[in-house]
Amino acid sequence: MPKAETLPKETPKEKPKAPSPPQSKPSATEPQLPPKERERRVPMTRLRKRVATRLKDSQNTFAMLTTFNEVDMTNLMKLRSDYKDAFVEKHGVKLGLMSGFIKAAVSGLQNQPIINAVIDGD
Repeated sequence: MPKAETLPKETPKEKPKAPSPPQSKPSATEPQLPPKERERRVPMTRLRKRVATRLKDSQNTFAMLTTFNEVDMTNLMKLRSDYKDAFVEKHGVKLGLMSGFIKAAVSGLQNQPIINAVIDGD
């Protein structure tokens, strides 16, 4: 039986269905492969295996840390807003926040040089 004959007929009491969202078109750079060929497994080269092993060893050996510090940026934001127009006129680029971060890092390292220390040997 054709599909059209098996679907129930709409009754006037039913609410109209919302239109379905438009189907996204595949990008021009995305390869158009049959579903079976979208995934391909290729054996790793010796070099790639070695790199993967070393990365995993590194992950297992060394502490992976992330530190979040909250900083009051009020003064830096005010300084930036005060000088941003003059900075663009003089240098031709926008004044960002990175220079403030660098200044703070340099000042901190000058005040506490042990932060930048390395343990060499025992």
